[in-house]
Amino acid sequence: MAVYLIEPEVLGQIVDALIDEKYPNKKDIPAGLKNEAMQALDYQILRDILGSLTKEQGQELSALLDKDDSDEDALQKFFESQNIDLDKVVEKSMVDFKNRFLGGNQNA
Repeated sequence: MAVYLIEPEVLGQIVDALIDEKYPNKKDIPAGLKNEAMQALDYQILRDILGSLTKEQGQELSALLDKDDSDEDALQKFFESQNIDLDKVVEKSMVDFKNRFLGGNQNA
């Protein structure tokens, strides 16, 4: 079973909507497309979040993640303290993914 950064239910809903948009007749949907798209979207979001960090911020985040007591609140505070708007990063990732997915590249 895959491990996701984003809740699998949320990813599933997003991908289902994209599949419905790309395949309105529900025909010719490639086997495994949903799982592949969920993994690709989750990876893109993670990559874009990490890509928004400077080298120093990446090192700070790595140190935070190495702590046994790091949790979701600590991560949220870290990004806020670094003035990184996760909502904007995730939104851009999703728009980019949608454009590639609907544009015909099934390896989005």
